[in-house]
Amino acid sequence: MKTKEVITIDMYFIDFITKKDRRKEYPSEYNNDILNNAKALLEKVNAFLNEIGIEKAQISSGWRPASVNNKTTNAAKKSFHMLGMAIDILDNGNQDLAKLVANSPVLLKKYGLWMEEMNSTKGKNTNWCHLDCGNRTDRSSRVFKP
Repeated sequence: MKTKEVITIDMYFIDFITKKDRRKEYPSEYNNDILNNAKALLEKVNAFLNEIGIEKAQISSGWRPASVNNKTTNAAKKSFHMLGMAIDILDNGNQDLAKLVANSPVLLKKYGLWMEEMNSTKGKNTNWCHLDCGNRTDRSSRVFKP
């Protein structure tokens, strides 16, 4: 069965606020490693979203150049977003997406994905569900606390 592309590579690089393509805005920080990492991440994320029944998604943060990450509130200094290995998907006020993802640890492991715990993905104006394909010590929940 072919994976439906819920999130495209172009969507991944668009700034949530300005709607501008970060590849063009920050060309000195963008490279083929980031592109290849993003493609690998989205292959996993799209397959995962297909399996849990998500057909549409909006990204609140994809690739973050270091200059953007350094200005992002509570962003990890070595964020996987800077490498093209993390994505934040917009969630609703009840964090329904995050709850669905957290209840799918077997699928997270199947696709080599990690989820940031829900208490850390609540914003003042929006909530999000963070997924990444970084290297961590394995645990059954596949949920990490930053």
